[in-house]
Amino acid sequence: MPEDAYAPAGSLDLAQAAELSLLVDLEARWENLRKLNLGHSLQDLKARQKAYDAFHAKLVAYNRRHTPTHVTELLLNTPLRLALWCRKMRDLYRQVEHIPQGHCPVHLLEKAYRCADHLATRLHTDPANRPAALPGTSHDTAGALEALAQWCDALAGVSTMR
Repeated sequence: MPEDAYAPAGSLDLAQAAELSLLVDLEARWENLRKLNLGHSLQDLKARQKAYDAFHAKLVAYNRRHTPTHVTELLLNTPLRLALWCRKMRDLYRQVEHIPQGHCPVHLLEKAYRCADHLATRLHTDPANRPAALPGTSHDTAGALEALAQWCDALAGVSTMR
C-alpha cells in the first residue's frame, strides 16, 4: 500500500514540495478537463489526452524519486474530505510560497471550487464564495484554500479552530 501522498507538507524537503505542487496542479488540470462537457471533437479529445500525458509522465517521474508516493483520485465528495484536502494543499503551497520559480495553481483552485460547487448542489446550500479573480501567488492560494476548508467545516458542523 502506498504511503499517504498528502503527508504534512512540512515533512517534505523544499525540492520535493515544489515538485509535488506542480504535480497536483497537473492532476487537477486533467481532472477538470475530464469533468467539463467539452464535447467529443478530435481537438477536445487531444486536449484531454495531452493533459493526461503531462500529468502521468510527471506522476511516474515523481513516484520513482520520492517517498511518500503520490496517489491519485482521492475522493473529495464530503465536506470533511474536501476540508482535509484543502488544508493539506494549503500547507503544501505555504511551504513553497517563497520559491522564486513557484507558480499559482490555477487548476488546483478550479478543482477545489468545482468540488465545493458539487457539494453545495448535492447538499442544497449556497456555494462557497469565489474570489473575483483567482489568486496570483502561492500565499494567496493558501488563503483561498483555507477559506474553502472553513466553508466545508461550516457545512459539516465542525469547529473551525485549527
